[in-house]
Amino acid sequence: MKCIQFGALACATVATSLAHAQGSVTLYGVVDAGIGYVSSVATSPSAQGGHKFQAASGIGSGDRFGLRGSEDLGGGNSATFVLEDGFNIFNGASLQGGRLFGRQAFVGLSNHKAGSITLGRQYDSVVDFVSPITSAKQWGTQYGAHVGDIDNLYNAFRINNSVKYTSSAYDGFTFGALYGFSNQASGVGSGFADNRAWSAGARYAKGPVTAGVGVLHVDHPSSSNANGAVAGDYTSATNVFYGKPVDKQDVAATGASYSVGAMTFGAVYSYSRLRYTDGSSLRMANYEVNGRYQVCPALILGTAFVYSDGHIGGATGLTGVSKGDHPRWVQVNAGAEYLLSARTELYAAMVWQRAQGDALTASIDNVGGSSGSGSRYQIAALAGLRVKF
Repeated sequence: MKCIQFGALACATVATSLAHAQGSVTLYGVVDAGIGYVSSVATSPSAQGGHKFQAASGIGSGDRFGLRGSEDLGGGNSATFVLEDGFNIFNGASLQGGRLFGRQAFVGLSNHKAGSITLGRQYDSVVDFVSPITSAKQWGTQYGAHVGDIDNLYNAFRINNSVKYTSSAYDGFTFGALYGFSNQASGVGSGFADNRAWSAGARYAKGPVTAGVGVLHVDHPSSSNANGAVAGDYTSATNVFYGKPVDKQDVAATGASYSVGAMTFGAVYSYSRLRYTDGSSLRMANYEVNGRYQVCPALILGTAFVYSDGHIGGATGLTGVSKGDHPRWVQVNAGAEYLLSARTELYAAMVWQRAQGDALTASIDNVGGSSGSGSRYQIAALAGLRVKF
């Protein structure tokens, strides 16, 4: 009898909790399509390139749809989740290796004072805290990313198997860290470190000032571990620096911006180091300055200059990419956005990139390939329409 009474009380307690719980699920997304031109595109850095006109999906902002949900657990606590799919608007295919929720997929708990802990497929701290200051993430489109996106500031890859902490905002200051498991036993291959990642960073945003810093480390990203932290994400036609297996990758980035009236000025610095399995290495420093002008509430204009300074160690060059140990690239981004409504806008962008020093080929991000043999520069132009929902 007591057992029956206790069961009835427990059910009544759960029912009361459910009645008071408040939750919500939001469907959101971006549909972005454009027409683009590239002056020279090759199937590989050593091949001959040719000009190309193309239908371009998600270059201004990656095409996506997602579900974002939260449930109030009381006491300032809540449960949250995000499931976000990336797709190509022109053929309907899923991106990010065909994953159903390849852009993001995580679940977690948050407290309005302590911050949040989330688990799943997520962005690293360099992306979270520094990339919003780059011109590419503001108005410059994916074409405006740094050469080969070697610093991952345009999130060429996400982190699988990750546990992430993000603090609440304290007077404009936010910080966080992430660890991505290799999901491999210690006695297999390179062991526990085979394709794992960790990252940390911080951001300050108050008034006219925004500043961010972040670091990222990936162990054995080119390994055959199909369940690792960056498994399936570590290749791209324009990531020319991943042409041979990478043993370790390190990225450190920082940036700041300041707004004065209708003008916003920004600067970003990143340092990346790739250590290849053959003992050679590549160090790359990217320097970017950018500016944005709000002509009127509906029109934004922007421009940026990027200088990329590379140094190769342990080898005389990088096949198809550099003939010596000091490759360099210069890049100019220009863009415009015109808002037709709060959710719909037209945009245009143009990127010019030139290989200098020992560099043999230009490599604008996501245009379909590098400029190829015999061409040391690329020009990419794009006009598109973006609708958010």
